[in-house]
Amino acid sequence: MQLGKLFAPVVLAALGAASAAAQSPETLRVTVPFPFTVNSVYMPAGEYSISPSGAENSGLLALQGADSRHTLFFVGRASALGSAPAQSRLVFRHEGDAYSLADIWWAGYTSGVQLAPPKESPAMASLHPPEVMVVLYR
Repeated sequence: MQLGKLFAPVVLAALGAASAAAQSPETLRVTVPFPFTVNSVYMPAGEYSISPSGAENSGLLALQGADSRHTLFFVGRASALGSAPAQSRLVFRHEGDAYSLADIWWAGYTSGVQLAPPKESPAMASLHPPEVMVVLYR
């Protein structure tokens, strides 16, 4: 099987039905339609809330499943965009059949959080760019 076919670019937007106005800007509520990893920790597909959990710009976040059975605290690197996005979003890397959380961006804020990419050999990294999945918050 050719590697190029396994790693073709993909973009997906999933919009939720809940009103964004009812939420604080610090908490995102999203439905992720596929299982994924966060810093190598497996999380099943489902509804999640994501919120900062430490000092401002610390990069410490809490991810909690709507069922409260899947909760994870993790650290990302503070990052900045040139302009604030109009809509909050999660960005996932997609390689093969695996998805990993890459970025979190909040609407109206130029700062966000980026997570380190999964480890892979430099030879594999040069063969293909990772796919990108975007899940917009609801």
